[in-house]
Amino acid sequence: MIGDRLKDIRSDFGDTQQKLADKLNVSRYTVQSWEQGKSSPSNEMLVKICRMYNVSSDFLLGLSDADPVFFTRREQKLNQENLKILRKFEDFLINEQSNNQ
Repeated sequence: MIGDRLKDIRSDFGDTQQKLADKLNVSRYTVQSWEQGKSSPSNEMLVKICRMYNVSSDFLLGLSDADPVFFTRREQKLNQENLKILRKFEDFLINEQSNNQ
């Protein structure tokens, strides 16, 4: 769980495994090992990652499926026109889900 979420968050920020490794003063192999689920970051590293990427530890650990800043990160990458399209699509999906329940 940590590995997949770490990879997604790292990618959202445009960081490579090497760039994250440099920021944390670990090897690229260490980050790769975390992402592949071969090992897990220490509590100290987990805190650093959460602070660096402004993500909750509950989300990163898989205790919660909600990442409070996910949409903020995504929206920062989109221009205003695409944000409008995204919101319309979101409304459409919510409406479809309501109709199917």
